[in-house]
Amino acid sequence: MLTSRQLFLRHQAQTSEFPLLLEIERAEGVYMYTPEGRAILDLISGIGVSNVGHRHPKVLQAIQKQLDKYLHLMVYGELVQAPPARLAAALAATLPAPLDTVYFTNSGAEAIEGALKLAKRHTGRTGLVSSFNAYHGSTHGALSITGSESFKNSYRPLLPDVTHLRYNERADLAFITEHTAAVILETVQGRPGYDYRCPATCPPCASAARR
Repeated sequence: MLTSRQLFLRHQAQTSEFPLLLEIERAEGVYMYTPEGRAILDLISGIGVSNVGHRHPKVLQAIQKQLDKYLHLMVYGELVQAPPARLAAALAATLPAPLDTVYFTNSGAEAIEGALKLAKRHTGRTGLVSSFNAYHGSTHGALSITGSESFKNSYRPLLPDVTHLRYNERADLAFITEHTAAVILETVQGRPGYDYRCPATCPPCASAARR
């Protein structure tokens, strides 16, 4: 009988050439545990998903309460379900007018795709503006506005009419025009770090300076 590690390597697509290959049996608080009981401090937290730790008692209680009623009925926006309706109202209460409607998605990349489509439909424009060194997801539209060529070079052609700006370069704001449907920026950058200033000699910035 094959081990979980063997099954993982044989049948599950890995996302890097050198996966961590840590076998995790359970998690509690800020720790993950191997089958041997070794505790590993989880500094990623499911890429920010488990932001209150693993198996938080209140989270488990809320999940169990919902499971006792139903798990999945229909996509949001078709059936009236109290939990998402209350969540949408709470989110709308924090947004400035006239933003008062919420569309729930499953991931950050899906949220980006929805935002791009909404911007194009609402404005009737096609131009999309992002920044160099930004990461917005790996789906087709999100990848198109991602600013790192290493993520994109195997999947071209991507969406047309995309422009990338350099952070902290006011001159690049001129690329935002009446043709622009949306500007998407990371207020805190995940890949290069906060307030990243790219050297003017790097290939993307040199290319931008020549435009």
